[in-house]
Amino acid sequence: MSENKSINYFSIDSVDLQVLAGAESRVFNNDDISVILNGRPSDNTFFREGEVYQLPEPRLLLFMSGEADVHLDLEQYHFEQGTVILSAPDIILEFEHIGQDVAVCGVAMKEAIHVAESIVTRAPAKDFELLLRMINLLWDIASLTPFPRETVLQTVRAMVANVQYIKQASDSSEGQKVVSRYQALFQQFKTLVTRHCERERNIPFYADLLHITPHHLSAVISRASGRSAMYWINRAVVLRAKVLLHTSGLLTYEIAERLNFSTPPAFNNFFKRETGLTPKEYRDRR
Repeated sequence: MSENKSINYFSIDSVDLQVLAGAESRVFNNDDISVILNGRPSDNTFFREGEVYQLPEPRLLLFMSGEADVHLDLEQYHFEQGTVILSAPDIILEFEHIGQDVAVCGVAMKEAIHVAESIVTRAPAKDFELLLRMINLLWDIASLTPFPRETVLQTVRAMVANVQYIKQASDSSEGQKVVSRYQALFQQFKTLVTRHCERERNIPFYADLLHITPHHLSAVISRASGRSAMYWINRAVVLRAKVLLHTSGLLTYEIAERLNFSTPPAFNNFFKRETGLTPKEYRDRR
């Protein structure tokens, strides 16, 4: 069996940012951050509908125009003007639809910035405008010579904190607790599933990590999400399988072993049941 390859699917350092963002964009890139103003990713072939990507760096994106339907890890979102996306490291992304007039401003943060969890939220106009002013200020600061690293990093941290505040304010304004008990457990469950799905696909394993019974876990996940716990586990495994099929170069039986299936046919049957395609058919379509 060949050695398992490390997964570094769509790192900012592996692409030409100017080509990625489009000819009309402005791009800054160094070892600490990348900044894109007026990026138009629909103008190129880096991101395609139906493809699955894993993004190593945390990113903050402001959706300026256009629309897109996207899966981030285990959740589905609709992006439109005013959407703010803060993604944690190693998030798995899958596009269902990308509009032709999509435009974004964004920051890719490298090792010096920590983002614990992803956030997708609609920002009120005044908050969105503030974030836009902050990202333009970040551009001006980052362009100074010599590069003022600590000032840049503190500005990015302030932007991250502002997005977290916008999300909390949005949750509170809807008459909800910022994090309900069920939703908190659901978020913990999804985090654990994302972390362990390559090896563990059974509810008792996750219930044990959360110190509750499997029955209680199943009931909470169903109430919090309207889906079963196994739905979320299977979706995480499918996403991981798609990424490996699309990017790793591993043979199907090697992927089956990496994902802890007892045999390659068991993996094939699982993948076809969940997607309607065999692993080979999915890979060939890509």
